Amino acid sequence: MKRLYLVRHAETVMNVKGVFSGLTETDLTQRGKEQAKATGRKLKQKKPSIDLIVCSPSRRTYDTAKLIARELGYPEDRIIKNKLLVERGYGELEGKFGQEFWQRSSFKDLDNVPNAETVPQMAKRAQKAYEYLININQDNVLVVSHGSFGRALIRIVKEIPHEHEYNDQHRLDFRIGNAEIVELI
Repeated sequence: MKRLYLVRHAETVMNVKGVFSGLTETDLTQRGKEQAKATGRKLKQKKPSIDLIVCSPSRRTYDTAKLIARELGYPEDRIIKNKLLVERGYGELEGKFGQEFWQRSSFKDLDNVPNAETVPQMAKRAQKAYEYLININQDNVLVVSHGSFGRALIRIVKEIPHEHEYNDQHRLDFRIGNAEIVELI
């Protein structure tokens, strides 16, 4: 039976600063490293054990995946990076403080940010990622990715329309904490 687990990357420097980091590289904080190790210990208790780890090629996700892998006794050189799992690109908001944007805008306004990936574009990519993941030969797969993309993937798996992404209240229902484990299937 196929099992997919999703983990959002652990806490990063840009998370702490409250800035949009989408496609921008950022390092894990010390707290983030501890979060990733704790997540690995939790996953080690799952039965059956993780057969494969697939992650976004972003440094924060790969570093999270490596720390989890060490706790699991999973070989780091067997971690697969897949660009379908990258975070939503926030275009001109990359590196800018989120609080400033949210004070004058709604969630729906993100689709209008120059050079940002739109919700429909991200949904299409999440569908491709899901098809890739369910067709992997291994049964117990850990996916290490990002918050916005993780919500998009959850919507695909749970068959929830992406239009809800525009409803700020509904969006909060799908918040994924740093290094949080979500059982997809």
